[in-house]
Amino acid sequence: MQNTCEPTNNIPRQIRIFWPEYHNGQFGQFWRFGPCYLEKELKGEVDIRQKEKKLALDFVLEKSGSTLPELLSRLQETEEEARAAYPECDLKDIDGDKFREMMAIDGCFYLLVAFSILGEGMDGFKLEFPDNHRFFGIGCVREAMEMWLSSMFFVGNQIPFVVLKQLMKLGFFQELMKKNKWKQPLELAKRAVHMLLVPELDQKPVDLIHCLQTCMLGTKSGSDVAITVSGNNVGDEVDDLPSARKLCRKGIAFAALEEDLGSRGIYYKHGPFNGVLYLPIFKVDRYTALMVECLRKYEIAQKPRGIKPESTSFFKLLSELIRTEQDVELFSSQGVILGSAEALPEILSKFDDMVPCDYGVTLFYDVNIYFCGARNVIELVVVR
Repeated sequence: MQNTCEPTNNIPRQIRIFWPEYHNGQFGQFWRFGPCYLEKELKGEVDIRQKEKKLALDFVLEKSGSTLPELLSRLQETEEEARAAYPECDLKDIDGDKFREMMAIDGCFYLLVAFSILGEGMDGFKLEFPDNHRFFGIGCVREAMEMWLSSMFFVGNQIPFVVLKQLMKLGFFQELMKKNKWKQPLELAKRAVHMLLVPELDQKPVDLIHCLQTCMLGTKSGSDVAITVSGNNVGDEVDDLPSARKLCRKGIAFAALEEDLGSRGIYYKHGPFNGVLYLPIFKVDRYTALMVECLRKYEIAQKPRGIKPESTSFFKLLSELIRTEQDVELFSSQGVILGSAEALPEILSKFDDMVPCDYGVTLFYDVNIYFCGARNVIELVVVR
């Protein structure tokens, strides 16, 4: 299968440390994966969690009929590439042996949580841990889902896919893949985890947070996102894109993209009297706000490296279109918005004050209003 999922502008991706001002240094129940936050947790918590991780690794190795030395030898093959995914400052005191052991311990636990997230609610799914296991017993992941998602999708708190790919060769994970039917979900968090674990692509995103961004952008080649609205034959330039309801009253309809495309697949088809704006399906669940925030913070952290905030700009577009419950109802009726979308205007409200030029936006939606007989018609042109 051909892969076109490199998120933006061909800048090499790295797992970047997440600057403290965006999290205030308070990790709470956050679980650390990898080297970036090694010194940030309380010592007692580190000891307890490391013990749990090692017990989980022992469980996986036993079920796989493998040993830790065999696994560490396998990880040595990709150590150079894995280390290159992290900032050098986070690895300065971590030699090869310590790094490989960290990848084995943290990586296996990371995969166990990832499979638990993907399999949550799926008929017949079981990790084979005892039902009363404190983390992977029945219902345990669901009860702490927000904490696990916060930890898994936190910027910098990632395990490189090149490591996970090696760990996935263990018999325990191979058996999980074979005996479960993994269908692509629509929820953002599960879609990202599915992309990380299931499809065979020539090149996967470097880590889970990049999978999340790729799910939002889609794989179709397109442009970045910005919004420019201009008046035509009816007055001066206007500042804001009309809401979905207002556009609908002026002759613009909305429809969901037929293929599994993200924001890069947006296009507009117009006729002499009306037009249709095709938008990606956006399913809202109880964790959508968290995923949107993870993407926003990721793109803030990556901005100094010249990576354009395409996901953030798409959310800006949605914030312009979705302003009221009536806008949500319209999109829901057209299959663009799925799930419990009542909270969507509030989720998107943080993008209301975003200035497109400050975010490097370059895809324009030009809205031209003109008269056709007695009817006022809007023509929306996507400028690539």
